[in-house]
Amino acid sequence: MPSSTVMPAAIKAGRKSVLVSGASFAGLATAYWLNRLGHNVTIVETASELRRGGTPVDIEGETIEILSRMGLANAVRAKALPPRGFEFKDADDATLGSIGIGNEPEAPERYEIHRDDLLDILSAAVKDEVEILFGQSIVELDEGRDGVSVSLSNGDRRDYALVFGCDGNRSNTRNLVFGESEQFVYFMGGYFFLKVVPHIWLLPANMSQVFSVPGRMAMLNGYEDRTDIGFGFRTIGEIDYNYRDRAQQRRLIHDQFDGLGWKVPAMLDSMDGDDDFYFDRINQIRMTCWSRGRVTLVGDAGYCVSPLAGFGGSMAIIGAGRLADALERYPDDHAAAFRHYETELRPFVEEVQERAATNGLAMMFPADETELAERDRKLLAGEMDM
Repeated sequence: MPSSTVMPAAIKAGRKSVLVSGASFAGLATAYWLNRLGHNVTIVETASELRRGGTPVDIEGETIEILSRMGLANAVRAKALPPRGFEFKDADDATLGSIGIGNEPEAPERYEIHRDDLLDILSAAVKDEVEILFGQSIVELDEGRDGVSVSLSNGDRRDYALVFGCDGNRSNTRNLVFGESEQFVYFMGGYFFLKVVPHIWLLPANMSQVFSVPGRMAMLNGYEDRTDIGFGFRTIGEIDYNYRDRAQQRRLIHDQFDGLGWKVPAMLDSMDGDDDFYFDRINQIRMTCWSRGRVTLVGDAGYCVSPLAGFGGSMAIIGAGRLADALERYPDDHAAAFRHYETELRPFVEEVQERAATNGLAMMFPADETELAERDRKLLAGEMDM
């Protein structure tokens, strides 16, 4: 893959040089804070440009506070999507229950923003401040007493004081530093498909609808200019499939959903149009330690909470902010900073992961008739929230 470089306005003398792997939310937010703390920052990104596409991101709670500290909260508010209701449907399209529609109690401040808009906001915040090497990746890390010698895929070898793995669920950094990544994968017992249709289709704008039968779920998210088509299904164990074989992945969805009612037949027809979709197992990353030596992980690379949490983008920004707080507290002791970062953040990560593995699965992917009936009972009683 050809590489390109975005250079900062100047490399400042006397600063430590640090490396960030990955140019998504975790990487850009981490780079922002490292630059603000007085480091020369380089980002390496395997893609030839920023990775675009994907579902909108929820921004709430501590994430808003951190974005405010970064001076970016108002930019996020300016791009916030209209409030979106959530309806749970039966096979005849009757509404079993809803969330976010009607006279619910006033909710805390919360926004939803298109992923690309948040990416642009974070990217603009580090423009001209950090070096970005596109089309490159780390191939080797050798830690010494005073730093880490890093070999890149283009043959360059550079020295850095610290390295930050912000490269997602299938983190290359995690694999290089901590060993085979599969040992840290917690499989949640299912698979998820997502396709974006660039127009409003099958439901009103600013509405989500979910249809569930035991072990299977079909979902539509309607926005003002697009519709997300989602399918999910539960399995006892993992499926052996080729992640590059799109035709095989479509067959897996057809095997699970052919013959179901509601809007599923039209959704399946739309799925068959092209290979531009996402399909993957539903999993979390669970590690006993996020740091080793001069390397630490941020966001999905160290503690993916799964799409069911609806909190991955926020967790990346929170992780970067908490890491910055720790580095500021211990500016000359990276080991103490990394310990503080993990000690302070881990309880929150584990709480979000547990909520996704229990409530999230039960709400979106009821496993059997009993779990489905309990979900519907909670909907009717108004006991469910997102």
